[in-house]
Amino acid sequence: MENKAKLSVVIDGKVYMLSGGSSETYMQKIASYVDNKIRELKSVNGYQKLSPDYRNILLALNLAEELFKVQDEKDVSSREYREKEEEIYRLKQDLVEKDMRIETANRLVIEYKTKVNELQKRIIELETRHELS
Repeated sequence: MENKAKLSVVIDGKVYMLSGGSSETYMQKIASYVDNKIRELKSVNGYQKLSPDYRNILLALNLAEELFKVQDEKDVSSREYREKEEEIYRLKQDLVEKDMRIETANRLVIEYKTKVNELQKRIIELETRHELS
């Protein structure tokens, strides 16, 4: 059986009983946020003259606006994160490609050094033969 937290909260000067699967701390945090948002709206000139229905709609619109802004920020952050991940992937691929080129170049250097040594030995042999004849 699911344990539901129960909590009395004060929102806009009224006591409400909340229950839910979230912690009491979390539910209190949400209730405090809504209460603060209502206080903000009450500080706006003319708010108190609005009908209760219109005030509720205004509160809902303000909360929805904040939600949409946060979602937009999250979307931007997610897109930037994906772009950075793609850039990191490309940079890693470039690094691997350059490492392979360096490895190939190092092998060629070793091969060429070996050939140069062989050719130097051959030159010495030829010079020695030429001097002996």
